Amino acid sequence: MSKKAAINVFKTLIHPQLDMQAFRIFFIKAAWKAYTDAESSPITQSRFQTLIGPLFDWLFLEKKGNNTTVLSDIRDLFQNSEAVERFFSDTFYIVLNHYIKSFYGTIGGWNKIIPFATAIERFIAYVSNRLDDESFFLFEDALINALETLRQRSENITVLNTYHGVPIQYPAQILHTDTQSVILRVHPLQETAALLQNGIYLLKNDQFIHDVYASVNPVLIQGERVLELKRFDELETSLFHRQSIRVQPPTAFGLTVQHISLTLHCYLYDISIGGIAVTSKHVYALSPFSEVILLFPPEIIGQSPEVKGQLVYKSSYEGGYKYHFKIEPNLQQEGELGKYIAKREQELIKKLREEII
Repeated sequence: MSKKAAINVFKTLIHPQLDMQAFRIFFIKAAWKAYTDAESSPITQSRFQTLIGPLFDWLFLEKKGNNTTVLSDIRDLFQNSEAVERFFSDTFYIVLNHYIKSFYGTIGGWNKIIPFATAIERFIAYVSNRLDDESFFLFEDALINALETLRQRSENITVLNTYHGVPIQYPAQILHTDTQSVILRVHPLQETAALLQNGIYLLKNDQFIHDVYASVNPVLIQGERVLELKRFDELETSLFHRQSIRVQPPTAFGLTVQHISLTLHCYLYDISIGGIAVTSKHVYALSPFSEVILLFPPEIIGQSPEVKGQLVYKSSYEGGYKYHFKIEPNLQQEGELGKYIAKREQELIKKLREEII
């Protein structure tokens, strides 16, 4: 990605009510305050202005310049990267407050304020050397460019949601992109699941190497309801690729977990062929990798209720705790589990279809 593309994120967040000449003066004053508050022996104010002015121009205006030199000169004012980060944090706290106030008396400013704050966070991470590549602080810009490339090639992307544990995964067509959002045409089931989940996952492909989560909003284009995606977050681990379907039961079945030293009385949260999660209001002294026997209700596993398992981890959950187990059913138990999961999946898909407006 080019340097010009890399800084467009701030330029796209300018709006007509923001007087850029006054904003530039304010930015320099905010930076000077942050600098003099932190440094006991500051350089002269005029010298400081010659350093900060080009930074503002590079970030917010259509002016050319060597951004590497601009940032290097500013970094040289401080002893270490922590001081650099503190300076930019303090500066942008003041600047962000001014930016928010510039929307007073207008409608719709939040769709710029939130991306502005996100861009600040990523920019500070870059200039304080917590990111190796400036393209990372422009992740959203790079992602939208990648999606636009796919749109121009008429290539679909694969999207994912879950509905009570059931994965809803279909191809989606990219209809339009702009500097802050993407418009998708998705399968009706996908649309309903995404709206219920308030978001959607874009699965990685040859244009972006990690899965991405985005917020969604239904919009009408020429009478057709489609999804508008905004506020993209990159997921560095593929948490949403499951090897098997995981479903939640319609009711909270009781389930007993037996260990050599204690017995856990829990409720079934969700289940797959290879794993299970249960909840309890009690914290049990059970260490990870502990071998256990789980006693399943007959509605799920038939007349052979005892299944071997191993605790993977436990986590907080709604005022109590959730315990996650790996399970090792025998062939008969696996068959019963498979039938229950398939039946429950169909029930959930039917329910999701009924939710389609």
